[in-house]
Amino acid sequence: MPIRQRFDRLLLSSTILLTAIGLAILASASWLLATERYGRPGSYFFTWQAATAMVGLGLMVVSMHLRTTLLTDRRLVIGALAMGWTLLLAAFAQAEVAATHRWISVGGISVQPSVLVRLGLIMLMAILLDEARRTGWQWQKLAVVGGISFTTILVIVVEPDLGTAALLAVVLGTMAFVAGVPLRQLAAPAIVAAAVLVVAIVTSPYRLARVQAFFGPDMSAAGSWQTYQSLVAIGSGGFLGLGYGSGLQKLFFLPEPHTDFIFAITGEELGLLGLMVLVGLAAVVVWRGFVIAVRLEDPQRALLAFGITTAFAMQSLVHMVVCLDLLPPKGIPLPLVSYGKTEMLVTLVSIGILLNLSREVKA
Repeated sequence: MPIRQRFDRLLLSSTILLTAIGLAILASASWLLATERYGRPGSYFFTWQAATAMVGLGLMVVSMHLRTTLLTDRRLVIGALAMGWTLLLAAFAQAEVAATHRWISVGGISVQPSVLVRLGLIMLMAILLDEARRTGWQWQKLAVVGGISFTTILVIVVEPDLGTAALLAVVLGTMAFVAGVPLRQLAAPAIVAAAVLVVAIVTSPYRLARVQAFFGPDMSAAGSWQTYQSLVAIGSGGFLGLGYGSGLQKLFFLPEPHTDFIFAITGEELGLLGLMVLVGLAAVVVWRGFVIAVRLEDPQRALLAFGITTAFAMQSLVHMVVCLDLLPPKGIPLPLVSYGKTEMLVTLVSIGILLNLSREVKA
């Protein structure tokens, strides 16, 4: 069968459409927040996100046209990941933002290093796992994979950002499983990851309170209040919603309506129909990503496509189920919709890599 010479059009069109719709939703969700809470112009968050999206789409086009050999070049990937690690550690040298070290200011612009590291680590794991597979899963190779993954995730936990760390652990674990790592060799890392998760929750009062509120709802708890207001927003929207810009929960009832709960704001203003559009577009991105991964003949590139798609899928799913009160609240943004400059750039570059790889699948 001939090799496809064109990019995956469905993936490209759904990405652009989801980005455009996301900007429109963000404008509504953030306008009052910008003026009343931050003393900024109402268009502040929208303007920044739109500018970032334009840059991100440009980087996506660049990623689409890179030589595919560069995507799996060990030296380049390690160099990029090392830069991400440097920023990740440098964040601890700066003043806390919202009682965390998740962001670093570079030239007056805030960057979230853990998002950069996520893509770099997925790219490196695709290379290392394929090498370990070809050498028969030697323990030395797996030790390197486990050591790099565990160290990076631990630093993110310390920031603290348990949601991102847990998400990354699931993505890397899924990549290892799909790559063929024997289950007996996956057991120990899985147990360690679970133990770190439990310790991180038990030793943190606000995390423990969120988990307790989830299993035993108490409206006086912050976690229960957030998810209750999220359900109110979605429920009040009905099928067609209250109308674009007419939502009430963004009037400081629902915290972080432009980031952590933008899915709920969509449900309130655009109804079930609006939610179905978001879910449908995200599902197309995930579907086409997995199709590319399955059809690629090179195992290393297939694993890279799988890791990128899994990260997008897991992040979208977690955001949505948190808004539906099916998981304890955690600050996981909805890709291409929630406000976040670093997240927007990295997501579009990641999809650009997928589009690049789509040219190598069999037509």
